[in-house]
Formats: sequence, C-alpha cells, structure tokens
Amino acid sequence: MRTTLVIDDELFRRVKAKAAMEGRKLTELIEDGLRASLGISPAQPDDPGRRRRVRLPLLPARPGSPALMAGMTQEEIHQRLAQLQIEDDRDHAASSI
Repeated sequence: MRTTLVIDDELFRRVKAKAAMEGRKLTELIEDGLRASLGISPAQPDDPGRRRRVRLPLLPARPGSPALMAGMTQEEIHQRLAQLQIEDDRDHAASSI
C-alpha cells in the first residue's frame, strides 16, 4: 500500500541514514519500526535467498604507509588492523604525555 506521511525533517534524515548504513530500503526500516511499536514480529523476507549488504572493516591509509594491496588474506587484514591499533595507542599515549 502506498501512503503519504509528514515526518519531522531530522527524524527523516536519521532514519534514511540508518537505512543506508544497513543497506536496507527506507520502507523496510519504517515497516520494522511500526511492527515493533505494535508488538508484531518482524516480517520474513519474500526471497529467502535475498542477501543483505555486509559492512567490512576499513583499513585507513596513513601518509607514508605502504599502500594496501588487493587480495590480502583474512589473516593479513587482521594483522594490519592489530598493527594500526598498536600505532594508534602509541600515538595517543605519546600525545597525552
């Protein structure tokens, strides 16, 4: 069913951003909120094989750091993330002295 709603601008911006971040349609997110408000269980997707967008961790590039290569293994990605965390911790500790 189609309908027109008048929604607060800030609320609309937030729900639209949330839908985009989750890789969902705005309609799906609004329907889920209405169902939750009414105490109705979430709808099952029409297509059981339907895929949702997956969020992957970002590997930040730093000036002077070696370029990250495509085709890194999962282990290499985890090692790089751990290395970046150690560098961030060290930088934070040095700046707080």
